[in-house]
Amino acid sequence: MKLYVDTEARGTGVAGGLLAHAEQLLSGQGVTEAKLHCTAGNIRAQRFYEREGWTLSRTFEDALWLPIGIPGRFTVETHCYHKFLTPPRKRNRERGGVV
Repeated sequence: MKLYVDTEARGTGVAGGLLAHAEQLLSGQGVTEAKLHCTAGNIRAQRFYEREGWTLSRTFEDALWLPIGIPGRFTVETHCYHKFLTPPRKRNRERGGVV
């Protein structure tokens, strides 16, 4: 899956909201560590992920997606970021609070 934010939405907090929502969904399913890929050289995205607590773990060559019928194979240097996710907090039924 690829995620892009329209140029007009950049700087509005939309990307942070989408990423936080994805992290919550993964955490809610019991995922404790998530990974994402970013094309190396996309400095804006790299800074964004690092601000959001993601850590660069490795760089590798990855094939670009091409539409069906387009011949060839093109690779780009790609960063892999990871982040340990916080487990969702459970409600304490007796106290009505959050544990």
